[in-house]
Amino acid sequence: MVTIKDVSKRSGFSVATVSKVLNNYTDISQATRQEVLKLCDEMGYIPNSSARSLKTHRSYTIGIIFEEITNQGLQHPLFAKILESFKSAVEARGYDIMFLAKSMGKQNGSYLQHSIRKQVDAVLVLCEDFNSDEMMELYASKIPIVTIDYFVKTAINVTSNNNEGIWQGVSFLHSLGHKKIAHVYGDKSTFIGGSRKEAFENSMAKLNLDLPEAFLVSGEFFSREDGYRAMQKILQLNDQPTAIFCASDMLAIGALKAIREAGKRVPDDYSLVGFDGVDIGQLITPRLTTIRQDARKMGEIAARKILQLTETPEAVTVGETVTVDTFLINGESTRVLK
Repeated sequence: MVTIKDVSKRSGFSVATVSKVLNNYTDISQATRQEVLKLCDEMGYIPNSSARSLKTHRSYTIGIIFEEITNQGLQHPLFAKILESFKSAVEARGYDIMFLAKSMGKQNGSYLQHSIRKQVDAVLVLCEDFNSDEMMELYASKIPIVTIDYFVKTAINVTSNNNEGIWQGVSFLHSLGHKKIAHVYGDKSTFIGGSRKEAFENSMAKLNLDLPEAFLVSGEFFSREDGYRAMQKILQLNDQPTAIFCASDMLAIGALKAIREAGKRVPDDYSLVGFDGVDIGQLITPRLTTIRQDARKMGEIAARKILQLTETPEAVTVGETVTVDTFLINGESTRVLK
C-alpha cells in the first residue's frame, strides 16, 4: 500500500507538506498542491480515512436530513439539483455524505442521536418539518448546521430571494396589463409558503392592485394535485382573475390541467406564472413562464458554508442567511391583456 512517506520520497516534498495538501491546508501553493495530487493519483495513493479521523478528530462525513413533503423524494426536480451540486462540492474536498433518517437499520432514535452515533461533522437540513421537537433538539446541539429555505438562529441558512422573485412575477404580469391576479400559495406553516404568500400580498399592494380574499387559494404542499384542486376552486368564482401566479411550477402544472379540463386555454383565457424554474415546466406546452431559482448555486453555497463551519468556523457567522438571486423566464403561458 502506498503511504504518505512514499509520496514524500518520490516528490521531494516533506511528509508535512504532503499531509497538508491531502488535508486541504490553505498555506500550500497551488503548484505544489497540483503536483502532489497528480503524483498521488499516479502512485495509486488512497487516504486512510481512519487515520485521518483520529488525527483531525473529524469523520469527514456530512449528514443530510431530507424529508420531502410531496413524496417525490430524490426525484424532486428542484431539490435533486441542490443535492447534486452540494454532493459534488463536498466530495471534491474529500468528504462523504450520509442521509440521516428517523430509523437507520435496526437503530431507532432522534436525528441528534443518529448524528452523534454516526459522528457526522455537520448536517445539511433540506425540506423538513423544521419546527419538530427532534429538529429543535438538533438545533440546540453543537453540531454545525446549514438549512435550505428556512431560518434557524443557530445555523447558516441558504434560500432564494423570494421577495424579489415574487415581485418579478407580479410586476411582469402587471406590465402585460393584468390587474386581477390570483395566487395559489403553498402551506403557510412552511417558510417558503408563508414568505411567498406575504411577498405576493405586498407586491399587489405596492402596485395598488385589489386583492379579494377569494383570489388567495391554498395549494397545500406544492404538488400538481394541489395545484389542480386550487385551480378548480378559482374556476368556480363569479369574479374571475385574468392571471394566476402559483408558488411553485408543480402547482402551475396542476392548474394548467384543471384549466384545460374546463375547456379553457392558457394563455388565451388565463395567463399563468410559476416559481422554481424546474426543467419540466420548460418542456410542457405552453412553455411555462416562471421565476427560476438557481438551485445549483444554492447547493454550492450550502456546501461552502458547511465546509467553513467544519474547517474554519471563525470565518462564518452563525445565524446568517444567504439569499440567491432569482430571474424571470418569459415562456408561452402569459400574454398581453387587451
